[in-house]
Amino acid sequence: MSALRPRIPCLVFGSALLLSSTAVLGQQATPVQSGQYLSPDQQPAQKAPPHRSLQVGSTTVSIKGYIKLDAMITDYEARPAASLEPLGRDYYVGPRGVPLDDGSGGVTLYDMHAKQTRLIVGTATALDNGQTIKTHLEVDFQNSDAGNESISNSYQPRLRQAYFTYGNWLFGQAWSTFQNVGALPETLDFIGPTESTVFIRQPMVRYTAGAVQIALENPESRIAGDGTTDDNSLPDIALRWNVGPLVIAGLLRSIESQDPGGVDDSVVGGGVSVSGKFAVGRDDIKFMATTGTGLGRYLGVLANFDAEVDGNGDLEAIDSTAAFLAYRHFWTSKTRSSLVYGFFDGDGDVESASSIHVNLLHSLTSSLTTGIELMHAEREMATGAEGAMDRLQFSAKYAF
Repeated sequence: MSALRPRIPCLVFGSALLLSSTAVLGQQATPVQSGQYLSPDQQPAQKAPPHRSLQVGSTTVSIKGYIKLDAMITDYEARPAASLEPLGRDYYVGPRGVPLDDGSGGVTLYDMHAKQTRLIVGTATALDNGQTIKTHLEVDFQNSDAGNESISNSYQPRLRQAYFTYGNWLFGQAWSTFQNVGALPETLDFIGPTESTVFIRQPMVRYTAGAVQIALENPESRIAGDGTTDDNSLPDIALRWNVGPLVIAGLLRSIESQDPGGVDDSVVGGGVSVSGKFAVGRDDIKFMATTGTGLGRYLGVLANFDAEVDGNGDLEAIDSTAAFLAYRHFWTSKTRSSLVYGFFDGDGDVESASSIHVNLLHSLTSSLTTGIELMHAEREMATGAEGAMDRLQFSAKYAF
């Protein structure tokens, strides 16, 4: 991979600022207490502020969320594809968000948005049979292209999660049972090491028995040369085992295309993902390693297709492997840094991809966090085409 040209002086300045800040902030840190995991955009250094709640009869209604501003300047080896704007410029969407070098010259682009602002409403209702039914409704504005930046910068809300739990059962749309959200590192980027993580939300029915979970989840097939199909006749089956700080998850799925005039075939896909979080004194290490065949849409945010059509017109599942490792160090009880590296390797059109993130975050209060982050990402196609990008990002988030 050829090195990027030094197009942005502020990237160099940002690197120096980030590295030099560690010397200033390197005071004795207060150990972080373990507890319920919050996703990276919900994760302050200190105890979160109490959530607002309202009692209505036998139902308790809680409201929480955050407002987040992201500002970033990105150096691309080529202009991003129009089909990926503005999504690919809002955050690192994985390998397909890295433009391939076409020899036309790179571009430097500045973006600012508040689309990751999130609102979560939950309820807990005591039933007359002694059980409690809980609901979770979550929306944000990311991935919306309905607004414009000319006047109002208005964007439509999108559904993230909507589910209810009763006893050991979950019904609705939630994070896939194949994914361990608790292993995601703390980054300012919306996801972080996108190319190397399982990342998917979808409708499901899940049953939990102690440390074991099993779910039937919504299927969808993405086939190279045949597009995305909704021809699945069976749900995806996800199994998860929580073993202390480790999560071992498995996936079994049927990839199908039922087109009498084209591809009419199916192939079995599946994989295994091992992830976890370990404390190292006051710091922590997070990781995820995933491998399988036909993982497709589950891994790297569509980094590769689920299957491809071979010379006989039959479906052949695509193999892929990915992993990331993240180390988070607390300089003080309010200031911390994460160093994250991830890679993806596949047999499809995207042959390999990788990214590295380094950041510095400071929580002024338990509700207010600011930070700066540097990221480098690159990908290589099976054809030999390559691309890379560098990004300097600033974020400010207020959680309520």
